[in-house]
Amino acid sequence: MLGAVCLVVLLGYAYGCGQPAVPPQLGSRVVGGEDAVAHSWPWQISLQYSRSGSWSHTCGGTLIAPQWVLTAAHCIRWVLGCWGDLCHGGQMSVGTDTPSLPGSSSMTYRVVLGKQDLSEDDEAGSVAVGVEKMIVHEKWNS
Repeated sequence: MLGAVCLVVLLGYAYGCGQPAVPPQLGSRVVGGEDAVAHSWPWQISLQYSRSGSWSHTCGGTLIAPQWVLTAAHCIRWVLGCWGDLCHGGQMSVGTDTPSLPGSSSMTYRVVLGKQDLSEDDEAGSVAVGVEKMIVHEKWNS
């Protein structure tokens, strides 16, 4: 009986997962692209780096859990000093106060959530979070 109650509670939580507060406008294809409805994809992030105090977007990613973002490996391979086929994967701890990473010159990294306009620095509703660790799968380029 307790197992059934737990299952019902878990299913209730799972039902709302991935449901944006602002419904997106979905089309059958992306041809030429069109602007998304603001904040209709709340799990979409902007991975950014700073060099000399100026933030730049480098890649998008997806918030897959409260503390985890998934992005393409080619977006962060240079964090580990990977170029071409010379990267075997691994991980790098990155604190918000870490000024530099191997292979990255003097860059600092952050994840920005709630961003609609990448050209706007202080956009209402967006939140910037420091990156603690970047992990590249050892077979990312297989």
